[in-house]
Amino acid sequence: MHEYWQALRAFSPSLRRFYLSSALTMTVAFGLAAVLQNLYLLRLGFDARFIGLVLGIGQLVWAAAALPAGLVSGRFGLRRGIQLGNVLFATGLALILLVETQPAALWRPWLIGSQAVMMIGAAFMTVNIAPYLMVVTQEQERRHAFAVSQALGPTAAFLGSVIAGLLPGLLATLFGLSLDQAAPYRLALWLGPILAAAAALPLFGAERAVIIPQSAQVRSAQPAPLKLLIVYGVIIFLQAIGEGAARTFFNVYLDTGLGVRPAEIGSIMGLAQLLPIVAALSIPFFLARWGTGATLLAAILGVSACLVPLAIGQQVWVAATAYMGVIAMATFMGTSRDLLGQQLVTPRWRTTIQSVVIIGLALGWAAIGVVGGWLIEAIGFGAMFLTGAGAALASAALLAVFLRRQRGAAPVVRVEMPAPEPTSS
Repeated sequence: MHEYWQALRAFSPSLRRFYLSSALTMTVAFGLAAVLQNLYLLRLGFDARFIGLVLGIGQLVWAAAALPAGLVSGRFGLRRGIQLGNVLFATGLALILLVETQPAALWRPWLIGSQAVMMIGAAFMTVNIAPYLMVVTQEQERRHAFAVSQALGPTAAFLGSVIAGLLPGLLATLFGLSLDQAAPYRLALWLGPILAAAAALPLFGAERAVIIPQSAQVRSAQPAPLKLLIVYGVIIFLQAIGEGAARTFFNVYLDTGLGVRPAEIGSIMGLAQLLPIVAALSIPFFLARWGTGATLLAAILGVSACLVPLAIGQQVWVAATAYMGVIAMATFMGTSRDLLGQQLVTPRWRTTIQSVVIIGLALGWAAIGVVGGWLIEAIGFGAMFLTGAGAALASAALLAVFLRRQRGAAPVVRVEMPAPEPTSS
């Protein structure tokens, strides 16, 4: 605990600004939008198959935008890349909420296009987070900085989920609406673009964090680790299918599969974030004791195990407990996955491997979004959750082989990036 406190006190102003920005963004992405967006689309008359298609195409756009986002941010600064992501994410969500102003014939393409804009913003944010943390932290505080960053996710998601559960009912009562209508969900969701846009503000004054180009001689000695990038990307892809099965369809399952009321859905998804907060803060202990790779392996196996009760149980408490387990394990996965990727390569390839991580996540979530929506309509929620469990298990097996071979390979020579000079821009 003393070591933790010392590390927290040593965090730089830039890191603290980054945390505030992330908290605002995650409140929207993992709280408000995670709870309400699917419920809003259901009230507009769309089924699980179309919702899965919208989310799946959005994930594909996220994947396609990852590498370009990394290149743009590497040129203009990681901080600016995150800020651009904030603005695009807010714009995309606002466009989704304007769909009812369009002719009904345009609703489907409008929603798909708006989701694409939002996910381009997500690409700029997520590609830059891990490299930015590497730049603004020192080696001795890095594990704690990544852990606190990961803990912000469930903390903000808890707050956002509780707000999302309460707002539609309050607004329905205030304006004389019904919870079977789309309007209460649309009005509640408008808080999202406001917070997402505001998330860009704390980063003004933080380090710009430009990746300093290396000399041609150093670059020639560091060829692209293509095989490593491909294998790591496949591991993340399979892991994301398992995680995405719960993240994408859990609220749809509660609403249409178990008949849970919106306020209760928000409470369940909010309470499910409490254990992950504790899990995130304990990550440095496990990273130090087990190592980054073993921590990631255990977390992926944990996701696979937690998805099984979701597939076979029909009680709300079983679903809630299993979902809490998935999110807790996903918290371990997030930190260990990003940190392992950054440790596997030299500084030159940090944004590249983080782009590969984002591509793997996006493609995995896209796959389960499209296929999962079809499975739900054709067979049921159980088949979709079991598909996720199987994919996570395959990811764990591939990661175990990968780690064994990495231990036998020559160690990666890391040339630490010089700290960029602070700028006022």
